[in-house]
Amino acid sequence: MDPSYVDINFINKNSSRPYLISNMIISSDGNTLFTDGESSGLGSEIDKRLMGELRYHADVVLNGAETLRICGSSSLIRSESLVTKRVSNGKTAHPIASVLTNSGKLPLDNRFFTSNEFDSIVFLDHEADSAKFQNLKKYCKDVVPVPKHDRAVYILEYLKKTYDASVVLLEGGPSINGIFFEGGLIDEYFITISPQIFIPEFSFTSIKPNKFEGILHQKLDLIAVQSSKESGEIFLRYKNRNN
Repeated sequence: MDPSYVDINFINKNSSRPYLISNMIISSDGNTLFTDGESSGLGSEIDKRLMGELRYHADVVLNGAETLRICGSSSLIRSESLVTKRVSNGKTAHPIASVLTNSGKLPLDNRFFTSNEFDSIVFLDHEADSAKFQNLKKYCKDVVPVPKHDRAVYILEYLKKTYDASVVLLEGGPSINGIFFEGGLIDEYFITISPQIFIPEFSFTSIKPNKFEGILHQKLDLIAVQSSKESGEIFLRYKNRNN
């Protein structure tokens, strides 16, 4: 059978925040890679399809600012059948797209701001210049001031309270992943292993610590393993044992 995430049922038992799932891809040597002008990234068409299938389940897709700046961010689902199915289930065609930024220095000509196919939210450090808040409000649905303390919890609770979000999909990059993993907030972790070796000058893993206070150890339970002979990729699904 072809790998698929369509028939997953996410059950959110937490009344105060959405169920949080994370999706990343790494090379066989454990590094991740941003897509840029000289690279098509690590993922195959199959991996991209699975990314869309996870977006199908999500109410909000969340990215870090560096991901937006380097390779763009959106919440678009490429499968017309999945879009139709979402709409028939009373959802918007595509999830809300959101980004977390400290500086607010974002490419305003990016699809994240210009597309009329989905709504976008910017979570901006509450100490940012007020002019930055006012300017960004011209380009997106919502600009939310975020405190430095417990900002991951704040974001999730805001999405639950304001947008009734049940499932949030975190798509990276490594820095924002670190913020949510450090808080023990990742409920499920989807990871694609690509049959490629990518050796950067400096190790570039899928999770980067936001603050280093020794080794952070979290145990995961393996829920499912899928693979593709066509692409050579392995698709793993883990659940946080403590959640």
